[in-house]
Amino acid sequence: MPAPRLILPGLYELALPIPLGSVNVFFMLTAGGVTLIDTGYPDRGAGVLAGLAALGRRPEDVQHIIVTHHHIDHAGNLATLQERTGAAVWMHPLDAEQVGQGQALRPTAHSADGWFNRLAFGVGKLLMPATITPARVDRIATDGAVIPVAGGLEVIHIPGHSAGQIGLRWPAQQVLFAADAVMYRGKGLQSPIVLEDETAAAHSLARLDRCQFTTLCFGHGPALSENAATVFHRYAAVQAG
Repeated sequence: MPAPRLILPGLYELALPIPLGSVNVFFMLTAGGVTLIDTGYPDRGAGVLAGLAALGRRPEDVQHIIVTHHHIDHAGNLATLQERTGAAVWMHPLDAEQVGQGQALRPTAHSADGWFNRLAFGVGKLLMPATITPARVDRIATDGAVIPVAGGLEVIHIPGHSAGQIGLRWPAQQVLFAADAVMYRGKGLQSPIVLEDETAAAHSLARLDRCQFTTLCFGHGPALSENAATVFHRYAAVQAG
């Protein structure tokens, strides 16, 4: 079972397996309890709880679960973890509706350009269920809201990959959680495999590029600290043409 990786004091990253790769769950540890960012793929709840135990925390210590978007690899464990922890769940309203209905992918979802993305998208649709166990969303995270965790997490609505996807900025530690607006694969940043709206995705990328941060966290791939803002700015500039 993989162990959580320390990113900076109070923030850990746990990479959990999914078909064709891995997805990250983040643990934020504060004096007030634990906040989870994303929940992983269905039936991987034991991995999240084992990661929590490795950090010396119990399920009842989890006070908040923030889900960046409704896709199965990010919201698939939500119902299980919600039941085990009793935590308050935060999502953007557009994707909260999908989670409430147990829908893992919108009909408008399609692959990004490129043969690898088309192949991965096709294989993923064959391997991954189209539904998840429906879960209740307690609190709505709209653009500009501040979630009262660790001095405040700023919500940034970044549609494109999913209509209700959100990023998070943690000003106290200069951390940006980019969700699946971009991923770290191989030796660099790449676009997500799945898109709903290319124009919205480009606007979201440009918006994240205007944020101030020194550490960049992804839904897929290890967090980046060294020259993170510079690396992201160069990637965003290339994508903008």
